[in-house]
Amino acid sequence: MIYSESKLFVGDNSGAKRVKCIKVLKASKRSGGKPTNIAIVSIRKVKRSKRLLKGHICKGVLVRLKKNTQRDTGSSIKFSVNSIILIDAKNVPLGSRVFGPVFKEIRFENFPKLLSLSKTLL
Repeated sequence: MIYSESKLFVGDNSGAKRVKCIKVLKASKRSGGKPTNIAIVSIRKVKRSKRLLKGHICKGVLVRLKKNTQRDTGSSIKFSVNSIILIDAKNVPLGSRVFGPVFKEIRFENFPKLLSLSKTLL
């Protein structure tokens, strides 16, 4: 689960490498963030990028979590890292590529561009 002050990797080529979660929207303090939740993050580490700078505040979609996530079919899935993809106000990713697999539940949310950029759905 993702809570405030959690550190996350960025799973796209937007220019940021590491971010720190400020708030997970539509999540309680006890349960934390689940896959496909939107989080407000602060950028902590950047590549050489002119668009994003250290300390900027962005929104992002949680796409990989270390915690086991139960599905309706009874199976569970977990990843090795916590990862996020940065988005703008219209739910369009800031980067043009998505690295690694993402949760299959992203199909049922309002992220059509993110779905088309991802290569693997798990």
